[in-house]
Formats: sequence, structure tokens, C-alpha cells
Amino acid sequence: MNWQLIARKEIGDAIRNRQLYALAATFALVFAVMAELHVRQVDRGYAVPIDLVDQFALAGMLLVPVTGLLLASGAIVRRRSNGQLTLLLGLPHDRRDIVLGTYVGRYAIFLASLLAGVLAGVAVVFVTGHAVPTTAVLGYLLASAGLGLAYLAVAIAISATVRTQTWATFAVFGTLLLLLFVWRFVPEGLAYAAAGFEEPATRPWWTSYVGALSPSLAYEQLLEPVLGSNADRSQIWFSAAVLLGWSALAPLVGYRRFATDDL
Repeated sequence: MNWQLIARKEIGDAIRNRQLYALAATFALVFAVMAELHVRQVDRGYAVPIDLVDQFALAGMLLVPVTGLLLASGAIVRRRSNGQLTLLLGLPHDRRDIVLGTYVGRYAIFLASLLAGVLAGVAVVFVTGHAVPTTAVLGYLLASAGLGLAYLAVAIAISATVRTQTWATFAVFGTLLLLLFVWRFVPEGLAYAAAGFEEPATRPWWTSYVGALSPSLAYEQLLEPVLGSNADRSQIWFSAAVLLGWSALAPLVGYRRFATDDL
């Protein structure tokens, strides 16, 4: 399949220009620092092994979305600007190959970096002789991989839709601001409006589902059972579906726009 050639090219380029090494080193450094903080808290009696995932999540809530967005936001639009896109389309590739191959290749780069970070953090805990909550760490890794995929999908859609790198940068910044910060206030705002612009006596049941429409909030809800909290099973499945939905639908929307766009 031609999209596999594009994916391999993305990975090869990331290795040649040392982008993969830089991302992996960044993740490893951040997670190692968080693991060291966890070790110190355990030594002082302020934390238990499961709290390692709390430390990882604290770093990942910002690092994972930012990395996913920045890694792919210029992947297609930059090629449009410098003429590489026209060259690629002159080869046995179509626009679907470019979108899918870029998506897969960039996600492989992200996933390798995330794995390097988690392994570095676990190594710090293991080397210092402390217990590693293996099941919880694996759950965290799976949820974080889903979060990164969702944000990278959004970035691919943006890169396939806009015409310039400047617009891609603005769109990525706006997306991060909306989904990571602003959306946290949307469920309460809707509940306030539904109650006639008065403070509702009880929190409506649907607010948690509205909140989970953001990949970041869906991710936080997915982490609740990983951390040992009692979580609504239907809410967990809904949050997982949200991440999968963003991961599949966002690139599809971007591709549909890209497929009919005049280069």
C-alpha cells in the first residue's frame, strides 16, 4: 500500500533530522523527574506506589496534547507550501495515501516518545528499589496513547484543511485552548442555562457526558479506574468512544476537505 511508504518516510525523516530523538529525550526527562518526585514522596511516607500514575498523569495532561498537536499540525500544510505535495502526488500516491500515511507515521513517532518516557520513569522507580504498579502503569500508557492519537488526529485534520502554516498555528492554539481549558466550563454553563440561568439545585446527570466530549476530559475520566477510583462503567465506555471518535472522524473530515481542495 502506498500509504505505508508515506508512513515510513515520516519515520525516516524524524530519525534523520533527530526529531524522534529530541521528543523521546524530552518525554524521558519529564517522566524521570516526575518519578523522582514520587520516590521522594514515598520515602517520606506521603505517597503509595499507585501515586506514580498520578505523577505521570500530571505531566501527560499537558505534554501529550501539546506534542500530538505540534507533531502533526504542519505535516501536510508545510508540504503544500514548499511544493513537496505536488511532487508526491506526481508519484503513485493519492491524497488518501498522504493523509493516512502521515497520520500513521506521525503517530508512530509520538508513541515511541511516550513509551520512552514511561520506561524512563519506571526505570527510576525500579532502580531506587520501590514498587512499580505495573497494571496501573499499563492502563495509563493505554489511555495516554489514546489521548495522543485523538489530538494528533485533530492536528492532521487541521493540516489537511488550512492552506498556510500560519493558519495551522492559530488553529492548533485555539484547539488546545478550547479542548484543554475552556471546555471544562461548558457543562456547568449549559446546566446553568438549562435551569433558566439559575444555579441548578443538583448537577444534571448529562454534564459529565458533555464534559467527556473533550479528549482531555475523557482521558481524565478514563484514568479514574486506573487510579483505583469508583467510576461509572457507562461513563468509562463513553470516554473511550469519544477518544476513538476523535481519532477516526477528525482525519476523515480533514481528508474530505483535502480531497476536493485545489492545490
